[in-house]
Amino acid sequence: MLRAILRALSLTTLLALFCFCVAPPAHAQERLGVVLLHDKSVSPERCLGELSRVLRNVGFLVVMPEMPWSPKRGFDATFQQALVEIGMAAEGLRVDGCTRIALVGHGLGANAALAFAAHREGVFAVAALAPAHDPVLHREVFLPDVRKARSMLTVGGGSKRSLFTDFNADRDYDLSTTAEVYLSYNDPDGDAVMPKSCAALKNSVPLLWVVGQQDPLRFLGESYAFDKAPRNPASAYETVPGDHFAMPRYAARHVAQWLRGLMTAAGQ
Repeated sequence: MLRAILRALSLTTLLALFCFCVAPPAHAQERLGVVLLHDKSVSPERCLGELSRVLRNVGFLVVMPEMPWSPKRGFDATFQQALVEIGMAAEGLRVDGCTRIALVGHGLGANAALAFAAHREGVFAVAALAPAHDPVLHREVFLPDVRKARSMLTVGGGSKRSLFTDFNADRDYDLSTTAEVYLSYNDPDGDAVMPKSCAALKNSVPLLWVVGQQDPLRFLGESYAFDKAPRNPASAYETVPGDHFAMPRYAARHVAQWLRGLMTAAGQ
């Protein structure tokens, strides 16, 4: 029922439903809540368990929602609907007493964290770990099936499931989903384009961008997207050991220290 309601509403309307969950209440004791967003084709705990433990140990409240791109869900919602789910997770943290919300994402989760912060006011900080999935960067892989999805939408087949090409961990594979969902993630003019999201980050939000030394996307460097974000003195671009899937474990303490430093500065 919830997914049917989400599909019936526009992105603008859906985001507006959760606009109150970002601004902290006046005179409240500061507490940081972290929405931790997993990568595609893995469960929330698989790559982010150690990071979640470290963040909780330093006193942050952490939620790890299962996103539409998990193996269990299999891309059952659009990218825009995924942003709404992030807003719902943030609202849950607000209800539990958090006054500030940070987004920490891995892979496609980092992509979604950047897009959410680009669409929404008031996100306290974003940590993007091994950010991945960019329909412009892999245009040649996605373009034939982007055309296929657009053609299906034109003839009213947007909700029809079909096989499309997707890309993960430096390889392509067949993905079964609907044309509407596929296009929302892979349209080169859509919301999942990370350089565009970085350029649109609201209010110079602090951005921590971390890549692994063995990550296939490490060669993109700072100029790819990080440098396009509005300047903030607390923002940083870092490299840690590990490949795409292992690097969140190596980055865990660094992310926790960075967020704790931001909270200390905010309380002064």
